[in-house]
Amino acid sequence: MPKPKGANKELYAASHARLLAAATRLFEARGYGAVTTEEIAAEAGLAHGSLFHHYKSKHAMFVAVHDAYQAALIERIEAAAAALCDPGDRFDRVWRAYLGSTEDAGMRRVLLLDGPRVIGLEALRARDRETAFAYFAGQVEAMMDAGLMPRRDVRALSVLLFGALDQAAFEIADFPDDQTLRAALVEAVAATIDALKRP
Repeated sequence: MPKPKGANKELYAASHARLLAAATRLFEARGYGAVTTEEIAAEAGLAHGSLFHHYKSKHAMFVAVHDAYQAALIERIEAAAAALCDPGDRFDRVWRAYLGSTEDAGMRRVLLLDGPRVIGLEALRARDRETAFAYFAGQVEAMMDAGLMPRRDVRALSVLLFGALDQAAFEIADFPDDQTLRAALVEAVAATIDALKRP
């Protein structure tokens, strides 16, 4: 398919954005399995056939929505920690912001509930290594560099902590209304990290 030029390029970009926004709204509200490509096109105000000029499949659309959510989550976490200079305070803000993101219904649905099923855990882990995990490992290393944690293998420790946070997030996503569970998980993560810090 030839690339759009000039005004057509602008029209293409606008249609692309409308489809992504429509897919995001529908996937957030009802989940991947309950949404059809016909509904996405109708929500975007476009013909069904035009959807496939932008995305090869519903799966490809979900991946785009998921990636946008992942980028937004990292931006949210970075913004939460940006004003803090102390690595310990930054690290605390980072993991708390991640677990706090589970209060967002869209984040919960797209990243935690549908993401592993639709994209697959292997593919998600590969994506995370270059994005969320890479950022998290950098924060762990900063803690060690500042002397707030004993020097250990950064990757190994980051894998363990990242996995614990992910599992806590998945559990919260499964039981979003259980505030007692949420508080207990946050407390347990805090205690685990405190135990790893240099006395």
